[in-house]
Amino acid sequence: MKLHTKFLLSFVLIILIMVLMIGTVIYQVSVNTIKSNTANYSRFLIGQIGINLDKRTSDIEELAFELFRTSSLDRTLAQENLDPANQVFRSKEIANYLSHLVYSREYFQYAAYVEPNGDSHQIGRVFDASPTGTGLADEAHLEKIQQKRGKALWYPGPLGTVMMAKALYSLTSGAYAGTVILGIGSDHIENLYTEINRLTSANILILNEDNQLMEGSGNVPGFAAYFMEKKLYLEENLPSPSFTWNRTNYLFTVLSTSMDKWKIVQIISVEELTRGTSAITFWTVSIIIISLLVASILAAILSKSITVNVRMLLQSMTSFSVDFSHKIIVPKSRDEVGLMAEKFNLMAEKIKELVNSVYHEKLLKQKAEYRTLQFEYKALQAQINPHFLYNTLESIYSMAKLKGEEQIGELIYLLGSLLRESLGRKGDILPLRDELDYIRKYLDIHQIIYEDKIEIIYELDESLLDSRVPKFILQPLVENAIKHGIEEKPGKGIIRIGCRAEGETLLLEVSDNGIGMDDQTIDQVMNPEKYPGQPVKDKHTRVGIISVHKRVGILYGSGYGLAIRSVPGEFTIIQIRLPIIREEERDEEEGYRD
Repeated sequence: MKLHTKFLLSFVLIILIMVLMIGTVIYQVSVNTIKSNTANYSRFLIGQIGINLDKRTSDIEELAFELFRTSSLDRTLAQENLDPANQVFRSKEIANYLSHLVYSREYFQYAAYVEPNGDSHQIGRVFDASPTGTGLADEAHLEKIQQKRGKALWYPGPLGTVMMAKALYSLTSGAYAGTVILGIGSDHIENLYTEINRLTSANILILNEDNQLMEGSGNVPGFAAYFMEKKLYLEENLPSPSFTWNRTNYLFTVLSTSMDKWKIVQIISVEELTRGTSAITFWTVSIIIISLLVASILAAILSKSITVNVRMLLQSMTSFSVDFSHKIIVPKSRDEVGLMAEKFNLMAEKIKELVNSVYHEKLLKQKAEYRTLQFEYKALQAQINPHFLYNTLESIYSMAKLKGEEQIGELIYLLGSLLRESLGRKGDILPLRDELDYIRKYLDIHQIIYEDKIEIIYELDESLLDSRVPKFILQPLVENAIKHGIEEKPGKGIIRIGCRAEGETLLLEVSDNGIGMDDQTIDQVMNPEKYPGQPVKDKHTRVGIISVHKRVGILYGSGYGLAIRSVPGEFTIIQIRLPIIREEERDEEEGYRD
C-alpha cells in the first residue's frame, strides 16, 4: 500500500476504535444506570406494598379478636358440664360470632372456629364456599397455631383464598379459648400491587413467614416457579441478585416486612428493563456512522497533505536513478519530509561529484592491483627461505651420520622435524594427538641435551586424543617446567603430561617435581598487570603461560583457562580446562556454516 493509503487507514482505524469504545461505554453505563435506578425504585415500591400488606393483615387479625371480645362467646366457653339446652345455646353463640365475622367485611369468604375440645364449626358467605382444606382436622396445624400464643398464622388456602388462623384466649382466665380461621379473597391482597405490576411490567410474589407462596395472589408463571424451586428468596442481601430461566435473565428484589411476617418479591426480566434503551442504541450507532464518515473525509485530506512531499521526493529519486539528472525539489512544507527533500538535494549534488571521480578511482585501483602482484611475488620469495633451512639441516644430519655422530645427527633430525612441523601446521585448532606428537619431539630434544636428568611420563586417556585443542597450547607449559622446575633443582627431574575428562570438560595437566612456586609468584605469573615495574625472571616463558590462559578464555569463555597449584621445593602442577570438542562435531559445525 502507498503511504497515503496507510495514513488514511490508520486514521480511520484509530477513530473507529475510539468511537466504538466511547459508544460501548456510554451504552453500558446507561443500561447499568437504568438497572440500578429500577432496582432502587422496585425496593421502594415493594416497601410500600409491605407496609400496606402489614396494615391490612393486622386489621383483619384485630377484627377477629375484637368481635370475640365484644361477643358473649368467652363467657359461654367458660361454662363446663353443659346440659343439652346449654350446648345448643353455646353452638348458637359460636354461629353468631362466625356470622358476624364473615359478614363484617365483604372480602371474607368463610370462617371456622375450633373449640378447645377439638369440635369445629364453619360458615361460608355463599352456599358453595366450603372451608374444605383449611386444616381443621390437622392436629399438628392447630398445635402450631397455639404455639404462636395469639399471633396470627397466614397460609395459602383453596378456591383462590388466603387463610388467617389465630388462637383465642379467654379475657378473664387467660386460658386457651379455641382457634378462629378466616378465608379472605385473594383480590383483597392482589389489589395492593396489581397496578404496580402493570406499570413496571414486573411480577410480585407474596411469601409468608414459612416462605410459602400465597397462591391466592394470582397464577404463578414458570420463572416464578423456578425462583421458588431454587429458594432464591433466601438471597435477599445480594447487591444485584439475578437468575436465568429459559435463556432469559431476570432481576429480583426481596424485602422482609417488620417482624419477618411477610416477604415481598419483585421479579422483572432484563429485556423489559432495557426495552427503553433502543433509542440509546439507535443514536449511538448513528453517531458512530456519522463520525466515521466525517473522519474518513478529514483523514483523506490530512493524509494527502502529509504525503505530498513524499510523492515529490519519490519522483525526483526515480528520475535521478535513471540518468543522474536532478531537478531541485522545492518542498511544500518544513516538516520532517520537507527537510528530507532538502537533504536529498544536497545528496544528489554530492553523488554527481562522486560519479565524476569514478574514472580517477579506476586508475588508482589498477595501480593498487599492480602493487598487490608485487607483494605476492615477494611473499613467494619469502617461502623459499624456510625450505633452504630444512635442506641445510638435513645435509648436516647426513654428514653427522656419515661421521658416526649418532646423537648429534638425531638432535639435528629432531630439530629439523620440529621446525618443519611448527612452520607447516595450518589452522589454530588441531587434534590433541598432533599437539602431543609435537611435544614428544620437543621433549626428545631436551632428553638428548639433558640425558638422564629428565624423565617424561605420559598419563593419557586414549579416548580423548581426537579432541580439538588450540595449537601450541602445551609447549609454553612444558618449557616452564624444564626451565623453572628441573634446571634449578639438583637430581633427576620428572615431568608428567596427562589428559582426562571431567564431565564435558577436558583437563590437560603438566607437572614437575622442581623447585615449585609460592602463592605470590603464582599470582605474579597469572596477573602480571598487578605488579607493574617489578623484574620478572625469564619474561619470555611467563608471557607464554599468560598468553595460553588468555587464548583459552577468548576462545571458550571465562569458565575455561589455566590454574596453577604448587608447593615450594616439591612440585608444580599447571592445569588447563577446555571443552571437549570431537573431530566429528567440528566437521558437522563447519558443514553447517558452509
